[in-house]
Amino acid sequence: MRSFVLFLLICLALAAPTTADAKKKQKPDTPEDKLSCKQIAGRMQVQIMELRGFSGRQQSSALSRGIQSGLAATFGNLSHGVDPQGDYAAEVKKLHVFNQRLVEKGCKSYDLDAELNKKEIDDIPAPTILPPKKKKPAAAQSPAH
Repeated sequence: MRSFVLFLLICLALAAPTTADAKKKQKPDTPEDKLSCKQIAGRMQVQIMELRGFSGRQQSSALSRGIQSGLAATFGNLSHGVDPQGDYAAEVKKLHVFNQRLVEKGCKSYDLDAELNKKEIDDIPAPTILPPKKKKPAAAQSPAH
């Protein structure tokens, strides 16, 4: 009986955040295609700092990820963390998309490989790659007399 009650409480604790999240009303974010260079760089900076050291972190076991995915499917809770490698790859892909947007807008961009491999916790990522030089339009040539 005691183990059943414990199991029931754990299940309720896992399901509770889902209902709480549904009640929250967030103000809509700025659409990603309308972000300025500074906003994109700021989002990337935070994301890079979150992803640093991923390979050195101890990952959860396959058993715990299996239990989590089963409970997520049963109770409708978030499945975040079930596939840490896939989550990491998706976040890195998103960083590459943001970095490409910086280049397209003519802003400084990040050296993502170097930034993600840094181990210093105090080292704040910064865009270091200069934007590509804009081609100047050819000067109008005057007709020869």
